[in-house]
Amino acid sequence: MKRYGIAAVVLLMVGFTLALAAEKPTAATSPSSPRVPEMSAAGKVVEVSATLLKIERTLKGEAEVMDFVLERPIPKTAVGDQVKVSYRSKGGQNILIRIAPAKMTAIHKPKKEASKTEKPQGIQAAPVVK
Repeated sequence: MKRYGIAAVVLLMVGFTLALAAEKPTAATSPSSPRVPEMSAAGKVVEVSATLLKIERTLKGEAEVMDFVLERPIPKTAVGDQVKVSYRSKGGQNILIRIAPAKMTAIHKPKKEASKTEKPQGIQAAPVVK
């Protein structure tokens, strides 16, 4: 019985040793470059070419033109389109990542008329005389 107990303990120790040896090394061994944040902007396309996109955006009442360097040509984008772009700044240039049509959120919907339960204020019914 003593042999079986010692054999079980040895097998457990070997198993734990193998499990600890199989752990992955920590991430500190491979230094990576700092993460560059992704930014976004929305505006109207002013100019588009195979390597450059210019949009005009309004920020606090002032118009600003932004230039973006294209890694590949963008299809279905014309001058005058309202777009939303995602980009990263690298080496003083804005590198375009994504482009999508902008949602028109600045359009205000007309207010609804007074509800049906309310009676108009100016019109009153004549008193009934018997």
